[in-house]
Amino acid sequence: MAMRQPVVTIAHALVLCTIILVAHPLEPSAAMSIAVRTLDGSGNNARHPDWGSASTQYLRVGHPRYADGVAAMVGGPPARYVSDRVFNDVGQNLFSENGVTQWAWAWGQFMDHDFGLRDETPAESAAIPFDALDPLEEFTNDFGAIGFHRTPAAPGTGVRSPRQQINTISSFIDGSGVYGVGDARLEWLRTGSANGDLADNSALLMLTGDGYLPRADARGDPSTAPPMDLMGALVATPDKAVVAGDVRANENIALTALHTLFAREHDRIVALLPTWLTNEERFQIARRVVGAELQYITYTQFLPSVGVRLEPYHGYDAR
Repeated sequence: MAMRQPVVTIAHALVLCTIILVAHPLEPSAAMSIAVRTLDGSGNNARHPDWGSASTQYLRVGHPRYADGVAAMVGGPPARYVSDRVFNDVGQNLFSENGVTQWAWAWGQFMDHDFGLRDETPAESAAIPFDALDPLEEFTNDFGAIGFHRTPAAPGTGVRSPRQQINTISSFIDGSGVYGVGDARLEWLRTGSANGDLADNSALLMLTGDGYLPRADARGDPSTAPPMDLMGALVATPDKAVVAGDVRANENIALTALHTLFAREHDRIVALLPTWLTNEERFQIARRVVGAELQYITYTQFLPSVGVRLEPYHGYDAR
């Protein structure tokens, strides 16, 4: 909550520095290496380098509530019954009270996917009852239930201490949805050989000839592509799924469009940078600017548009 002002400043400074670098290039001998943000979010806090990094526990803003105080789910009305009523819009048109467009939820989902992804390994089954006779139910389900599995408990939790969950990506707005949180996915996404050595990749992200995200078969064998969540027709044709930094990029067309937009933005920035910089330097500068743009849009445009007003920034708290 206290990050708004520095995020804006960093975004402006990075874009301005990039413009200055392009307009008034230094001699190659004067080039300096830049600090590089880790892919997995580690090292963001110097005193606590693991805070917010991939594969660490989610932080809670409240105490966990389990039926037995440790792991059992709390009872209540079926989730489908609740959602049918919360999202019921039969016979009415619902408009944003803040006058925002559909891009509000699209950006919210894009950002949600940039800093949160549970461990998707299925744990205990907790199928959701489906009542075909519910007057608000508009769908058909031949099984009488919606398949659902709980998220696995974080190691060392859920037995003697309250069950916790793991976030498999970084907890920061850092562009992980564009670049991923590991070297293998990033190498596949960058143009160049996918041979386990990032040093021989170019500064560009791989796009099709007409500027779209690569599909799983872009490098020939789709089985070697980074895994992506599949839904709908893609379950039968997984080689046609687009590949991005986050596994959920195929969930809907608005989300896919945003992934495409910022992959293009990365390559646009790379094209503006002087060619005497190394491929890695150009890649990291573009990645840094893209991350700053995501932060800037979120804190100065998205959050205010949905009515969120943050407290003024009073300095970084490293505790």
